[in-house]
Amino acid sequence: MRKKIFAMLGISTALLCGNQVNAQWHVGIETGVNRNYLTTNTSDKPFFEYQPSYGYSGGVAIRYEFPKLSWFGGIQAVPTFVQKNYRIQRTGFYSDMYQQTTNNFVELPVMAQFRFGGHFKKEQSLYGILNVGGYGEYWVSGHVKGRTLSPMDLENYLPFDEPYTFNSTKDRRFQWGGLAGVGVQYSPNKKYVFSLEGRYTPSFSDMQKAYSENQTPRYNDTYSLLLSVQCQLPVLKHNK
Repeated sequence: MRKKIFAMLGISTALLCGNQVNAQWHVGIETGVNRNYLTTNTSDKPFFEYQPSYGYSGGVAIRYEFPKLSWFGGIQAVPTFVQKNYRIQRTGFYSDMYQQTTNNFVELPVMAQFRFGGHFKKEQSLYGILNVGGYGEYWVSGHVKGRTLSPMDLENYLPFDEPYTFNSTKDRRFQWGGLAGVGVQYSPNKKYVFSLEGRYTPSFSDMQKAYSENQTPRYNDTYSLLLSVQCQLPVLKHNK
């Protein structure tokens, strides 16, 4: 299903870019990989270690550029499907136990783009870019797998592999955070724009609701490497 979605996005972008255009709106595809850290306090959980895990993301980039401001790349929004995963590794006597958690989000980052550089040939340009903004997201689903002690035999371990079950009292499904990214942007002509960016997206909201006193908060800190391909949309002109 995800491959079909990305294929449809690619075909739609190619069709939109098929004509000679000169416009301020840009649309394209942004995809990449990330490494997510679950930031929390484990001082009250001996033999627990939270470890980062890799995930991926894919979305549709929509950017409005101001042509007269060469230093300003415009305002950009990227509706995105993104994974933010982590691993709980038990240590010491419990080192054979672990839990790998996969969390899927639908995310909407919105950012302002600043850039420096310019044209080095008639139509080609190369810029360094800085993106600053924030995001909101919805926690769609999760999956957990690993190994735990058998309740019937403490000498043995049992594997588990199952969907995550949300708890309406504890789990915060809507979350938000900040965004900062740096990278390079290359345009071979006036129609296409290629970008490579490293982006940091810290969460400002606890993954848990305030369901008890003195609870330990948990935040996602995500580092991503992203590739974006965009093209200008055609200008719609009205005939007089």
